[in-house]
Amino acid sequence: MKTFVSLFLIFNHCSLFASHNTVNRDSLVSSPNTQKLEEVIVTDSKFPMKRSQSGKLIKKIHREVIASFQGYDLSDLLFAAAGIEVIGNGLYPGQNKTISLRGGRNRNVLILIDGVRVSDPSRIDNDFDINFLPLSGIESIEIMKGASSTLYGSAAATGVINIKTIPFEDGFLVNVQSSVGSLGAQDQRRNSLNRFQNSITLQKGTKKWGFSLQASHFSANGMSAVIAKEDDSFLRYQWELKIKNETTEKFNWSMAFSQHNIESEYDNSFPISDASFELFTEMDRFHFNSDYQFNEGKLSLRSGYQKSRRNFISDYPFETISENTSVDLFHTRNFNDKYFTVIGLQWQNNFAAFESFPDSHQTDLYTNIVSRFTKRFRINSGLRWNRHSSYKNHFTYSFNPSLTLTKKKQIEIKLLCAMSSAFIAPSLYQLFDPYSGNKDLLPEENQSFEIGSALSSSKVSGSLLYFGRLENSALIYDLVSYRYENGPNELWYEGIEVDFQVSLAKNFELYFQYTYLTTPTGDLRYLAKNTTQTKLQYNLNDKLQIHLNFNTKGKRLALDSVTFLEDYQLLDIRFQKTIPRFRLNINASITNLFNTNYIQIESYSSRGRNFLVGLNYSFA
Repeated sequence: MKTFVSLFLIFNHCSLFASHNTVNRDSLVSSPNTQKLEEVIVTDSKFPMKRSQSGKLIKKIHREVIASFQGYDLSDLLFAAAGIEVIGNGLYPGQNKTISLRGGRNRNVLILIDGVRVSDPSRIDNDFDINFLPLSGIESIEIMKGASSTLYGSAAATGVINIKTIPFEDGFLVNVQSSVGSLGAQDQRRNSLNRFQNSITLQKGTKKWGFSLQASHFSANGMSAVIAKEDDSFLRYQWELKIKNETTEKFNWSMAFSQHNIESEYDNSFPISDASFELFTEMDRFHFNSDYQFNEGKLSLRSGYQKSRRNFISDYPFETISENTSVDLFHTRNFNDKYFTVIGLQWQNNFAAFESFPDSHQTDLYTNIVSRFTKRFRINSGLRWNRHSSYKNHFTYSFNPSLTLTKKKQIEIKLLCAMSSAFIAPSLYQLFDPYSGNKDLLPEENQSFEIGSALSSSKVSGSLLYFGRLENSALIYDLVSYRYENGPNELWYEGIEVDFQVSLAKNFELYFQYTYLTTPTGDLRYLAKNTTQTKLQYNLNDKLQIHLNFNTKGKRLALDSVTFLEDYQLLDIRFQKTIPRFRLNINASITNLFNTNYIQIESYSSRGRNFLVGLNYSFA
């Protein structure tokens, strides 16, 4: 705690020397001579608000950044562009990915697509498989850390990842993307092309109607899941149809239906050995959203349905089928730009085809209010009542005051603090799996606290934040009983997050991020206490950019909680070229430039030096 206080005071002292003309530094990729407007975010309040009015440090990844990662996966983007820990992103493409925010795991992180929560109730943590989503259909991503169950319900214990798909535009538009490259481990020769990704989007928009059809394909065959000589192939293909309608000036609706398929080979994980196993995964996803604007506010509906099927072909074959339904109806109202209120009703239903065909449902009532007492002082607070079919009543809260110390043309400095709670119901797998399930599990509860500061100016922007999180009745897998249990003790996680961005010259920018994470009693397997990410961006002109990305990870506990995995450093380089005359973007990248030998998960293959080249062509 003393370390945090010292850093906090140094941070605020140094911020007084920042330069002139406040400009929000939102995008991690920007072109020179571009005037930046203040960024608008929605995740922390369900209201579109300027970043300066928010009491949370929300990270937003814009379309320009996403475009520079063409041909890569969502996990690569979250790790490299936002510094999010994704366990498994450096392995072969079919590896299950674990998103970790502030020491949490998949069960603690909620994923939204166009405001609709998505999950697979047959998976261990009732989470969503991010391997399904191609980057070609994503417009932006907002990442909010900290317990957020008050606004979003069960599972939002350490954060929310809000994914927005590409919006409709007037007129006719065709976009084609194609990428080709290599995929291999450190000790493999990359003498052939074995990674391919293609996508096409057709879009037609008018003032009232919009139609969009998008399809993509990704295949790779150059790595084994475990350390072995036999390659494990990966194939993903999907399509999505979207429709929108502006029925009147006050009422609009949109709907989308998509089908996703993954065919992947995998190896034996117990015991770890090379094998010729296969996994066929399918997901059908539908959502319907609507907004009705009236004099007293706006009534919004965010609803969705997903059906997932997984067929494991191995020495012990099995199949899972699950369904997830979510309906969120909420009313928002702005009272004279001083009070922004949300009142909502949410219903969720989960089903998984285990032996007893179990399901669970939750009904929630929630309210949230952003109170702007002065131009400088705000409080974002909320309360949620949750009624679970098995665990009855639970209440969660949030309290988030923020104070702008200085807001002039030259500089803005803001103090913020947040206290919140979260509720996580055990998944159907953890309850009813015939081998490891435990019907006596209790729900997990989280309490979160954070305090920090943020500054913004034309040359320098950054933030410094301390966080702490308390887990009660943590859901764990007992390696003695081979069943899921509740942890016997309270688990405490704490750490420091530092973000810093500075314009070193007219066309040269530096971005630095540092995270310190520790726990006396919790689970830090595969999570480093110290991680850093340094990015350098050089704009040769407004059409050519070069990016260097240097990541470091400290030592991490292995699966046995005794062995330590060695620290490592990775350097990536990316080039991005725009040719406006032909409406063409060209991307090229080399990852793990020095072919560093590192271990992310013991006995599993890690990616070595690989390259990727991509073309992005649009015409109207």
